[in-house]
Amino acid sequence: MPLDFSFTCVLASGLHARPASRLAEAAQPFQSACVLSNERSGAVANVKSVLAVLAADVSDGDRCRIRVDGPDEIAAAAALRLFVERDLPRADDPPVTARTETTAGGMRLPRVLARSSARYSVGLAVSSGIGVGEAVLVRDMAWPADIAQERAGDPVIEQGRVTRAIALVEASIRALQAHGVSGVEAAILGAHAAIVADVSLAETIAARIAAGRSAGQAVIDAGELFAARLRGAANPALRERAADIQDICRQVLDALYGRSASRLATRLTTPSVIVAETLSPQQLLAFDRQWVSGLVLENAGTTSHTVILARSFGIPAIVGVPRVTRTLAAAEPVIVDGHRGLVVTHLAPETRRFYDHERRRRRSRQAALARVSAAPALTVDGRRIEVGANVSSAEELGPARGSGADGIGLFRTELLFSERSDMPSEDTQCRIYVEAVGAMAGRPVIVRTMDLGGDKPVTSVTLPPEPNPFLGYRGVRTYPDNQDLVRAQLRAIARASAYGRIQLLLPMVSSIEEVLWVKALVADVQDELGSAGFAFDPAMPLGIMMEVPAVSFMLDRLAAEVDFFSIGTNDLCQYFFAADRGNAKVAGLTSVTHPGFLRFLKQIVDQIRRLGKWVGMCGEMAGDVRLLPLLVGLGLDEVSANVSQIPALKDRISRLSAADCEAFLARALACDRSDEVEALVDGARSIERPRPLVEPELVRLDGECASKEEAIRALVDAFYVGGRTEEPHRIEEAVWMREAQYSTGLGHGIAIPHCKTDAVTSDSIGVLKLRAPIEWGSLDGEPVRMVLLLATRESNIDGRHLKVFSQLARKLMDQGFREQLFGVDDAMGVIHHLSGELEMAV
Repeated sequence: MPLDFSFTCVLASGLHARPASRLAEAAQPFQSACVLSNERSGAVANVKSVLAVLAADVSDGDRCRIRVDGPDEIAAAAALRLFVERDLPRADDPPVTARTETTAGGMRLPRVLARSSARYSVGLAVSSGIGVGEAVLVRDMAWPADIAQERAGDPVIEQGRVTRAIALVEASIRALQAHGVSGVEAAILGAHAAIVADVSLAETIAARIAAGRSAGQAVIDAGELFAARLRGAANPALRERAADIQDICRQVLDALYGRSASRLATRLTTPSVIVAETLSPQQLLAFDRQWVSGLVLENAGTTSHTVILARSFGIPAIVGVPRVTRTLAAAEPVIVDGHRGLVVTHLAPETRRFYDHERRRRRSRQAALARVSAAPALTVDGRRIEVGANVSSAEELGPARGSGADGIGLFRTELLFSERSDMPSEDTQCRIYVEAVGAMAGRPVIVRTMDLGGDKPVTSVTLPPEPNPFLGYRGVRTYPDNQDLVRAQLRAIARASAYGRIQLLLPMVSSIEEVLWVKALVADVQDELGSAGFAFDPAMPLGIMMEVPAVSFMLDRLAAEVDFFSIGTNDLCQYFFAADRGNAKVAGLTSVTHPGFLRFLKQIVDQIRRLGKWVGMCGEMAGDVRLLPLLVGLGLDEVSANVSQIPALKDRISRLSAADCEAFLARALACDRSDEVEALVDGARSIERPRPLVEPELVRLDGECASKEEAIRALVDAFYVGGRTEEPHRIEEAVWMREAQYSTGLGHGIAIPHCKTDAVTSDSIGVLKLRAPIEWGSLDGEPVRMVLLLATRESNIDGRHLKVFSQLARKLMDQGFREQLFGVDDAMGVIHHLSGELEMAV
C-alpha cells in the first residue's frame, strides 16, 4: 500500500538545484517510485530527478506531499521523511543580501563622486569590495549553428555518443568538486553533477533521438525544454537556474564533438571586470581567478549560483544593471563598487583618487584592527578575556590564526563529514586535528566531538526519524549506538594531542552518566594507543557544552568530572524558552537579551567560577560586539566567534572596564523585558573608556586633497580607520547638513567643519594639514590650509560640542596659536599643542 507524508518548504530560496539534488540523492537508493506534489501549483515530480523537482516550482512556504509506492516503500518513506525533517532545512545557504545606497530621491553618492565627471550605472551589490579593471564582455552564447543542420545517424549510435558524453561531463565535474575547492564551490558542482546525470534529462534526450534527432540536436532540445520550464517558474531562485541547465548541456555538446563547441575562451592577462547578461558558474570557474577583479551582470538575481560563487571567492559583484553589455566597450576601464552597487565608467582623475583612497582606507582599517587583535584582549582595568575562533574546516585555520584568535574555541567536527557518503579514516581525521594544532602554534584547540542529529546531519550516519529531532536522539546521546565512529574520532583526537594543546568537548550533555561513559571510552582508547606505541597527552582536558538547562543544576557534580565548560547559547536559549529557533512563529521568544535568560547565564557562570573551572561561550551571542558589555559583566573566561568578528571583539573589549560592565549587567538584570535590555545595549557606548578627543591616527599632516569634499571625506575616513565609527557615511552627511547652513571656513586658512551624531562612538577631533590650499568659501575669501573636524555624540547632553567649538574658534583667531599649529610637523606635536592651549583635555 503506498505511503505518503506532507511537509512545508522552509528554504528561503525554495527547492532549487542544491537542495533538490540532495533530495534526489536521498531517494536514489530505493526501488520504489517516489513522487512529489506541490499543493500550491499542482505540479507533480519524480523525486529521483533533480530537473523534475526543479520544475515543480517549490517556493518557501509551499505545502508539498511525497508519495512512495513499491517493494521497499516503508524504508524509502522513512528515509525521505527523515531527510525532509532533519536535513532539508539546512540544505542551502542563507540568501545573499543585496545592497545599494538609495533614498527616496535617488542614489545617495559621496560628495566627491557626485561632483566628478564619471558616469554611473546602478545595480544591486551582492558581493562587497571594490574592483578595478578593463571590461571583458561575455556575450550570450547561442547554440552552435552547424549542429542544427547535421543529419542524424543510427539512433543506437547517437544514444551511445550521448551516454559517453554525459559520463565524461559528470566525471569532469566530480573531479573539480574533489580537487581542493571551497565548500560553496563543491556544493554547486555537486548539484551540477546531479543534473547532468539526471534521469529526466537522459529520458528527454533519448526520446528526441528516437524521434529522429541527432545526438547534438537532442541535447539542445532538452536544454531548451528544461530551461524554458525554469524560466517560467514563480520562484525567482528557480528562474535563475535556467542558465545552469543550458551551461551543463553545452558541456555535454563539448564532450560530444570533442571541441569547445559552445563557450568563449577568453584568456585574462590583466585585472579584468567580467560583464555579461548572464554568466554560468562554469563560465566563471573557467576564468583565471587571479585576474578577475569584478563581476557585472544584467540579468542574474541575488540567488544565482554565479553570485554565490563570487561571494565565496571575494569578487566584488553587481547584478541587475540594465543594458550594461551594450553601454560598455571591451577593454574600457571600469570600477565595480560592491559597497554602493555602482558600475563606474569614464573615470575622471578625482574618481580614481576617490577609489584609490577608498581601498587604502579599508586596508588601513583592517591593518588597525589586526594590530589590536594581535595583542591579548585586556579590559581597561586589566581583566583578560580570551577570544577564540569557531571553525568548521581546515581551510578556516589559517584565517583564524591571522585574525588574532587566542585559540580555536570551537572546532565543529561534524561539519567535516556532513557531505561525505562515508566517514573519513582515523588517520585522515588525525591529520586535520594536527593541522589545527600547528596553525594555532601553542594556543588551545577545543575540538568538539561529532554533534549528530538535530540540525547537524551526517550523511554516513543513519538516525531514526523523529517528530522533534531537537529534543531527541542527538549529540552524545547517539554515541553508544555508534561506538566504532566515536572510537575512531577519539583515537584521532588523542593522537593529535601529542602535538599541542588539544581539549576535548562533548556536545548535548544532559547527565553525569553520559560524561562518565565517554571518560571510560577515552581511557580505553588511550590504553589502546599506549599499547600500540602512539604518543598522546594523558591529561588532555575534557569539557562539556552547556546546552541543556538540566546540567546547570548538576554543576557541582559535573565539575568533579570535567575540566571546563563552554556555553552554547543557540541551543541553551531555545531549550530555556521551549521555542524552536527555526520556527518563525515562535523564534521571537528566543531572545538572548531577555532578562530571564541573562539571569540564568549569570547563575551558571557564577557557580562555575566558584567551582574554580574555566567557562567560555561559543554561541552566536558570543560573536555579537554589541553585547560585549553583558558578556564581560558575566565574567566569562572566553568568547569564541566566527573568524571575521575577532578583531572587532578584541578592539571593543580593550575599551571596556570589567567593573563598569558588571554594574551594566546588574542594570540589565533589573529589567523586565528584552526591549528594555536592547535599549540599554544601544546606549552602552557611555560605559566605554573615554577616548581622547584627538589621537595620532586622527591627525594627517600630508593631505593631498583637491576639494572641500575630498578633505571632509579624508577626515571622516580617519575616524573610520581609527575605530571611531562603523558608519562613516552618516558622519559625512551630518557634516554636510551643518555645512549647508553656513561655511565653516573661519578664515586665516583654517576650517572647522563639525556635527553632532551618534554615528561617532566617542567625541573626536580630526586634524588635516593640506599640501596645497583648497577653496572652502571662507569668511575672508582665503583658501584653507588646515581642517579640524569636530564630531560629538548627539546623545551627550553636557554641551561639550559647543564648548570645544567655541574654544577652538577663539584660539584659532590668535595668530601665534595658528602659526605654531601650522608649524608642527608630527601628530604628537599637534596633540600636545592643542592639549596645552585648550582648557579641556584632548
